[in-house]
Amino acid sequence: MPKNKNWNSTNPRNEIKIMKLDMDELKINKSENVSSPKLTENDMLSDEEDENLTYAQLRDKRMKENMSLLEILGVNEAADTLADNLKNTVPVKKGKKLLKKKYNLRTKGIMIPTRRSLRLANIPLSDLIDSTTKPNCLTQELDSNDVDDNNVVNQISILTPNEDSTFFKKLSADLVVKEAVNDFHTCDIDRFTKVVKSLDMNNDSIKVSAGRIYSLAIHPSETSLIIVVGDIKGNITLFNKIDNDSRSYQVHGAPVNCISFCTWDPHKLFSTSHDGSVRCGDINKQTFDIIYNNDLQTRLHGYHTTWHTEYERNLLIGSGSGHVDLIDTRKPNIIMNTSWCHSRSVRTVQCHPLEKNYFLTSSGVGEVSLWDIRNMTDKAINPVLQYDHSKSLTSAFFSATGIKMVSTSNDDKVRIFNTSKLNSEYTITSISL
Repeated sequence: MPKNKNWNSTNPRNEIKIMKLDMDELKINKSENVSSPKLTENDMLSDEEDENLTYAQLRDKRMKENMSLLEILGVNEAADTLADNLKNTVPVKKGKKLLKKKYNLRTKGIMIPTRRSLRLANIPLSDLIDSTTKPNCLTQELDSNDVDDNNVVNQISILTPNEDSTFFKKLSADLVVKEAVNDFHTCDIDRFTKVVKSLDMNNDSIKVSAGRIYSLAIHPSETSLIIVVGDIKGNITLFNKIDNDSRSYQVHGAPVNCISFCTWDPHKLFSTSHDGSVRCGDINKQTFDIIYNNDLQTRLHGYHTTWHTEYERNLLIGSGSGHVDLIDTRKPNIIMNTSWCHSRSVRTVQCHPLEKNYFLTSSGVGEVSLWDIRNMTDKAINPVLQYDHSKSLTSAFFSATGIKMVSTSNDDKVRIFNTSKLNSEYTITSISL
């Protein structure tokens, strides 16, 4: 080892250099034993030279060494050949027949679409309606083989098939209400106890509809459990538990978001859909007649319909524009009165159970408002009462006696209001979910 006047054996760096030199000597000896080419003096000092290089210089040196190695192995040449082959490859385009076959498989249930938020995706609800599925019904204008789902909204009356007559006859017989049990708050305690004891929660679940259910109503019949549901595709399904039988018909062109049995005629039901229409189903006639369609009105607020409620054998209908329309069920497509109640969608509408001239609305702007039907006008009106919420409402309903009102909101809270007096003095009980 060469002597140096600045040599200090206690310096750690000098010890590292000694170890490096020893390792280099071992490498040389080993290479000589295996008859490999001898290392030159420049190779032995390469590590010491690297210590004096900057990071950028060291990086360039390593890159040059790697490129030289790739050239020797022929990797670069193979990569260029592969790139040329990829450029000459013609991409295969999917033909229309292939896409059509894929779509038909989806309609048959083989490919199940992933559920996603329509609001975030900016997709209207009508786009989800399957326009290739034939409805299980006949119309007055079209034959059952030529029914087009896109024209369901424009069909004034939809007739059910003749082969379903037996089902409707049995259903009509079971719809007769022998003794009304709707108003439990007016019946005596013995009657109420008997009804409650007859309830059973241990039964197995019932498969009523093949599609996703958007609305449901149960008939007050004591003879049989009769259920009607509306699904995402505009179908209405009637289910009779006593025969364990059901029938499904495409009545609307969009989700059926509200459905109810008629209170003054047990053989009728009303359905409201996002397609902007309201229909009346008659079990005896086996028809679904349109009684309201905002697309047929010469109005500015032709938005989707959201909810309906009965008012003295008429209907109050809420819309996505914030309007509430009053129609006569005996006069289809004639609006008796209308009012602009909210700046955004009306979520639910309900008449006061006792004070029939008042009706309650919940809105997408976080307002629960009480209105007087006698003040309805085509312009904005002032509410009798209004309860504000921090987020949009999903529903608001009175209790059976009207002394309480409950609201549900997107802030995950259920609020109970004391409405025994219809004035500005009220108390609120908030329940967090």
